[in-house]
Amino acid sequence: MLIEAGSLRDGDVVAADVCVLGAGAAGITLARALAGHRRTVSLIESGGLGPERDTQQLSDVTSVGVRYLPSRLRYFGGATNHWGGLCHVLDDEDFVPLPWIEHSGWPIHKADLEPHYERAFDILDIPARVTFADMERDTDVYPRLLATSAFEPMLWLQSAPTRMGQKYRQEIADSDRIRCYLHANAVELVPDAAAQRIVQARTRTIAGKSLAFAARHYIVSAGGVENPRLLLASDSVVPGGLGNRYDLVGRYFMEHVFMLAGWMFAVPPPGTKGFQEEYVQLRGPREHPGVSGGLFGFRATPPFRRQHRLLGFSINALASARPRDASVEAVEELLAQSATVDRKTGQRGRSLRLIVFGECGPNPKSRIYLGGELDALGQRKAVVDLQTTPSDRRTVEKGVHAFAVELARSGHGRVKVELPSEDTPLPMAGGHHLGTTRMSDDPTRGVTDPHGRVHGLANLYLAGGSLFTTGGFANPTLTIVALALRQADDIERAMDVVPPEIQPPSDP
Repeated sequence: MLIEAGSLRDGDVVAADVCVLGAGAAGITLARALAGHRRTVSLIESGGLGPERDTQQLSDVTSVGVRYLPSRLRYFGGATNHWGGLCHVLDDEDFVPLPWIEHSGWPIHKADLEPHYERAFDILDIPARVTFADMERDTDVYPRLLATSAFEPMLWLQSAPTRMGQKYRQEIADSDRIRCYLHANAVELVPDAAAQRIVQARTRTIAGKSLAFAARHYIVSAGGVENPRLLLASDSVVPGGLGNRYDLVGRYFMEHVFMLAGWMFAVPPPGTKGFQEEYVQLRGPREHPGVSGGLFGFRATPPFRRQHRLLGFSINALASARPRDASVEAVEELLAQSATVDRKTGQRGRSLRLIVFGECGPNPKSRIYLGGELDALGQRKAVVDLQTTPSDRRTVEKGVHAFAVELARSGHGRVKVELPSEDTPLPMAGGHHLGTTRMSDDPTRGVTDPHGRVHGLANLYLAGGSLFTTGGFANPTLTIVALALRQADDIERAMDVVPPEIQPPSDP
């Protein structure tokens, strides 16, 4: 059911088994999964069914440090309303502590997410996971340029992209277990006097109407900026905010490096069909729907990363218009003389734009905190202090130059490297807000336990990218959905642990 928060009486208290704050990828996934367990869910959304200026302004932040304004959409469906649909699972090594990456290591393993990844493919409309080996076996079109001890080819999966607010709107509207309250802005989570469990989530409409939501379990799934903001603002009982005993809420803020790195001039291996126009568009080939066709990549191998002490990264090629300058002409002439030119087809290769997707290392100085400026609801606005580390830049520079050397050695192409100067900040443009309420077995190192439950609070969970301990190089939406599915199962198992001290929901 979809309900306008403004239609309720000021001061009303609404009850359900679970209260989910935020109707984006994680929140909608959790609400649907818990309803599937026959639980009643209050799904709280700050916005409506489409973008609205006054609601969007509640996301305004102050940016310090590396200049960065986080991109967010504050209406039903959240960031899925504008994401590009590019997907990839995290790699095995993203979950383990790496000696050269301080503060790395998740309290779970990739194997813990594997069954949930499979379910996430369906939610995001990816027909099936396709491997590079599948592509090599079933079609001779996909470019097989490079496979060395330093790099291995990889596939990007492609969602439609799925707009979850559109895809699941009618299902939620018709549901007798999910009640989605629109234009209800979370302003405080209220714990009991002992600060051991949450007893209410308080919200306010822009018009000033106050509502409260009571539940056995609460899940905050409002994104990597708003999750810590709400915890820090909930300080009426616990000074400094909920879950913040060790000053960790909001710290370890991570983004992804998305950077143009130059051009690749490539000739396909002899005997392949080359770069067909089918791969120019950002869509999968007919043989493999769900695979990105216009973008293909190469990731660094674990031994190469270990040898050079690098963060995760991938070098990706995108079909693009050919640049025209003297150096380009020289490279193309060199390729034309190369023995790798297919003598049967006369294929001389093509120009491809190189894009680096890079990981940012976990850094406690990179953080979200509350400033002194207030929004329209009287809430303190978030301050975003994004800080990069020398490893972030070194990874990109070493990775691109190593890729250029490896490609030249392969005989299949050359790279014209174009990297920003040392005094130019690394471009952070993913809109991926990660790590601000990281998970850990140890409450002195993380805000939540391995299930996303806030340390010290029996019934408060966090969901989404803020749980990430490290980010890898992959776009996070697929992993966010998989984590939410895992959490829904965990919360269902915990239902009998927290006593049902609330009344069943009644019609508003």
